[in-house]
Amino acid sequence: MMGKQVLIAGALVFAAAAGFWFAARPAYRHHREVRAVKQAREFVKRGDWANASLTARRALELNSRNLEACGIMAGLAEVAHAPQVIDWRRRVADLAPTIENRLALAASALRIEAPPFPLAAQTLDALGHDAIGIPVYHVLSAELALKLNQPAGAEAHFLEASRLEPGNELHRLNLAVLRLRASNELQVAEARATLERLRTKANLGATALRWLVSDRWEHGDIEAARTFSSELMGLPAATLDDRLTHLGILRRISSSGFENYLTFVQKSASTNAGEIYPVSNWMLRNGLVEQSLRWLTNCSPTLLGQLPFRLALADNHAYRKDWAALSSFLERDQWGEFEFLRLAWLSRAAEERKEQFAAEAQWRLAVRQAGDGLGPLVSLLKLATSWGRTPQREALLWQIVQRHPVERWALKELDRWYTDESNTRGLNKVHAVLVAGDSQDLVAKNNLAATSMLLKINLPRAHALAKEIYANHPEEPVLASTYGYSLYLQGRTQEGLAAMEKLTPQSLKTPAVALYYGVLLRAAGRAGEAEPYLALARGSRLLPEERALAGSGEAISESVSQ
Repeated sequence: MMGKQVLIAGALVFAAAAGFWFAARPAYRHHREVRAVKQAREFVKRGDWANASLTARRALELNSRNLEACGIMAGLAEVAHAPQVIDWRRRVADLAPTIENRLALAASALRIEAPPFPLAAQTLDALGHDAIGIPVYHVLSAELALKLNQPAGAEAHFLEASRLEPGNELHRLNLAVLRLRASNELQVAEARATLERLRTKANLGATALRWLVSDRWEHGDIEAARTFSSELMGLPAATLDDRLTHLGILRRISSSGFENYLTFVQKSASTNAGEIYPVSNWMLRNGLVEQSLRWLTNCSPTLLGQLPFRLALADNHAYRKDWAALSSFLERDQWGEFEFLRLAWLSRAAEERKEQFAAEAQWRLAVRQAGDGLGPLVSLLKLATSWGRTPQREALLWQIVQRHPVERWALKELDRWYTDESNTRGLNKVHAVLVAGDSQDLVAKNNLAATSMLLKINLPRAHALAKEIYANHPEEPVLASTYGYSLYLQGRTQEGLAAMEKLTPQSLKTPAVALYYGVLLRAAGRAGEAEPYLALARGSRLLPEERALAGSGEAISESVSQ
C-alpha cells in the first residue's frame, strides 16, 4: 500500500512539473522571439546583413507574424535589390495596413516592376482619399506619372505636395526638374535658376546638381555638364549613379582621366556586391564588353556567390551572345533562394541555342521554383516581357491571379493586353474572374455578357446578365447596346431596337453603341438607316467578332443563324 502511495505522489510531482513546463513554454518562446529581433536590429545597425537575416528569420520561425522581423527582412531585401522585397513589403502592409506601410509597398514596386508598374499603381489607387493629405503619397504618384510619361499628372502631384509642405524645398526642386522640359522658355530659365540656387543647400545640393548635370548633358553643353558633375563628385551624397554619369562625361570628351576614374569606380564596386551589377551594366551599354568580362572574372572570390555578381556575369555572356559560356556558368552551382533566376537564364540560353524542349523545361522549373512568392513571380514576369516570351508572360499573370487574388493589377494587365491583342476569349476569361470576385462590378458584368455573346458561349447566363444590368441602368448607352444585342440574338430584334431608341441620338453615334444599333437596324430591314452607324463602328477599334458584325449582311445573317 505504501509503494502505491509513493507511485501516486511521484506521478503528481511529474504532472505538476509537466504542467509548469507547458505553461512556461509560450513565455520562453516569446523570450527567444524578442531576443532574436533585438539581435537582428543590432546586426542591421552594424551593417552585418547576413546575421541580420539569420536572426530575423529565427524570430519569424517562432512567430511568422512578427511585424518588426518582417520589416527587417523587407529592409534587407531592399538593400540587396532582391525581388522578394515585394513579398516582405506586402506582408508588412497586411499585418499593419497603415498608410505608411502601403506607401512603402508602392515605392518598392516602382523599383522592381516593369512598365506600366501595375502593382504600384494599384496600391496608390487603393489609398485614394485616405492618403490625399500626405506629401509622400503625392511624390510617389508623381514618380509613377513620370515613369508613365504623364508630365501633367506629375506636376499636379508635385504642386499638391508643395502646398501640403510649403517649407519643404525638395518639392520646389521636383517642380523645377519637371519644368526643365517645359515648352515655355521662361519657365525653363526659372527652373534652372531654382536648381542653381538650391545646389548650395546642404540637404538638396546633390539632387540639384544631379539634375543640372542631366539638363546640360541633354542640351549638348558637355563642358557645363562636366563642371556640375565635378562639383557633385566632391559631395559625400554623390551616389554610384552620379559616378557612372561622370564616367560617361569623361568618356564623351575623351578625357585622359577616364581610365583612371573607371579603375577607381571598379575598385570601389569590388568591395560592394550591390554595385557590381550597375557598373558592369554601364560598361556593357557603353561598348566596354570585353573590359567588363575581364573585370568580373578578376573580382574578389567573396563576391562570386552573390546575386548581383551572378546577374552581371549572366548579362555579360548574353550581351556577347556567348550562350555556351552562359550555360557553363549557370550549371556550376545552384543559387539558393534565387534559384528561379538561374533556371530562367538557363531557359534563355537553351532557347538561343535552338534547344526548344530544354528551354521550355527549364522555364517550367523556374516557375515551379518561384512557387507562390509574389516577388519571384514578378521578376520572372519582367524577364518574360523583356525577352518577348508572350505565352510565358500570359501564364505568369494568370498564376499571380490564382495565387494572389488580392493583386487585382494582374487582371488589369491581362485585360489591357487582351484588349491590345483583340483577344475576345481572353477578355471573356478575365471578366469572368472579375465578376466572380465582385458581383457588383458593373463594367465586368457587361463585358462578360458582351464577350460571351460574341463568342456564342454560356448564352443563358449572358442574356441574364444583360437583362439584369439594363434593368438597373437603362440610361447607360453601352449597357443598353449589350441588352439590345442580347434581344437580337434571341430573335427579339424589335424589342432590342425599342430599348436602344430610348437613348439620345448622340449616344447612338458612339462607335461602341453604333455597331449594335446598326446591326439591329439592318436585321430589321432598315439597311439604309443602318449603314451610317456601321460605318462609324468600322472606323473604330473592334474585336474580330465585332468586325464580322460590322461587315456584310451575309455575315450578320450567318451570326444570327448560329
